[in-house]
Formats: sequence, structure tokens, C-alpha cells
Amino acid sequence: MAKLYVVATPIGNLNDLTPRMRQALEECDLVAAEDTRVTMKLMNRFELHKPMISCHRHNEDAKSGGIVEKMLAEDLTVALTCDAGTPGISDPGHVLVAACWEAGIPVVPVSGPSAVATALSAAGFDAREFAFYGFLPREKGALREKLQAIGETGVPVAVLYESPHRVVKLVGEIEAVWPECRLCVCCDLTKKYELMLRGSCNQVLTALSENPNVEKGEYCLVVEVPPCEKAAAPERTEVTPEMFLLSRMMEGEELDQAGDAALEAGYPRNGVKRAKIAVKRRFDL
Repeated sequence: MAKLYVVATPIGNLNDLTPRMRQALEECDLVAAEDTRVTMKLMNRFELHKPMISCHRHNEDAKSGGIVEKMLAEDLTVALTCDAGTPGISDPGHVLVAACWEAGIPVVPVSGPSAVATALSAAGFDAREFAFYGFLPREKGALREKLQAIGETGVPVAVLYESPHRVVKLVGEIEAVWPECRLCVCCDLTKKYELMLRGSCNQVLTALSENPNVEKGEYCLVVEVPPCEKAAAPERTEVTPEMFLLSRMMEGEELDQAGDAALEAGYPRNGVKRAKIAVKRRFDL
């Protein structure tokens, strides 16, 4: 029977490959890989030899249907992998997974490394509630708007991805929007030159700026988002019973009808009575 394994793979250190991940790669008939060259290195390391097909961001819409048809026609078990981490989490894969669901093909997740979970575990922030946003917009205006929108959600921790060429700019924008926030910037998690910088925006920005290798590696940022300051509610302008009566009368109601409406609106009976007297005197009613 056809089956799809969604196989998480190491995010850096190949020793993180679990026995269950290896078993899935051994049992499959075909590997659908984000980049066959990257997955081939992993397979060679563990002496695994399987046919491969590319399934990446730019071709999975076109290829997923054909892969599903082949799985059904030949009862194939396919292992879906991305270059590092878990397929479908800011990586390609969800199109093929969705196509398998729609075709009635069992989908089996093989859990494993994720840069999101790894960074959160080491950041030391209260992540009982967090949101993952992946890569944010590049343009300054759109980036600033996105950060402000993140702050307005009220979710206390945000996890972001960024390229090494833009990480300094991103931290600078975070400092501009939330100058008092703390963050943990992680680079090349689980790899030989793993780097984690934690502190205020200014501290982290200084450390990044002083690092001659800042534009190398893969970055994951955990941001402790400050509480959103709610705008003060505008002061309620109180409408006096007399003004209420006059507004209703201008709409064509008689004074007694306006008085009844005022009572229904919650105005105190004595206040309505005094207002009716005042209106009668003012307009000689």
C-alpha cells in the first residue's frame, strides 16, 4: 500500500539522525528531496541507497500530482525530506503532503530536529505561548509594519528566520520597534561553529557587528516581545437627558415619546422628568 513518510532530518549535526528516521529512509522506495545533492550526502553518510526525485519550492506544485499517481500505481512508499529540519515548516513539502491526504494515501510523520524548537529550548524565555513567522519582509517599511503587527498579537515570544546578509539589519529594526526587548540570536545550531547571542537588542547588535563571520551561517531568532500597550479608550462624551430629548424631538418625536425613549435608554426617571420640564420652559411647550 502506498505511504508517505514525512522525515525530519538533522539541522546540522548528522549524529542527530534517529533510528526511526533511518528506518524510514531504509524502508522507502523513493526519496522526494528538497535538494537531492544535500540529501545524498546524508544518505551516503549512513550507506543508504535509494532513488531520488527533487521536490522543492519551485516545482512541487507541478510534480506532486505525478508523484502521487506513481505512488498509487506502483504502491510506493515515499520519504519526503527537506535540506535540514522538518518538511513543511518554512520549507517545501506541504503541497505533496496535502496531495497525499486528498488521494487517501497514509501520511506518517517521522519527528525530529527543528530549528524552531531547538532555538526555543536554548533561549530561556517563557515559551508556553509563541508564534513562528519564518522570514519577514525585506523592505524596511513592510518589515516595520510586520513587526508592529506581531507586537499587537499579544503573543509573548516570536521565532524568526533570517539570512546571514540581513540579520544585522533585522536586529536593528527590532530594536527600533521594541527598544527594551530581549532576544536570542542563534546561528548554525548543532553545527561545529554554533553561536548563540542572548541579551538586549543593543547587546546582541553590538556582538553581531563585531563578529567578522556574521555573514556566514543560518540564523534563527527568538524574540521576547514586550507587552502591547493598548491605546487609551477615548473619553465618553455624556449626553445629558435634556440633549437626548432634544435630539429625539428633532427626529420628529413628541416630548412624551422622547421621554419614554430616554427611560428605555437607561436615563433615571427623575432626570428625565427634570429634563422635560426644562425643555418645556425653554421652548414654551
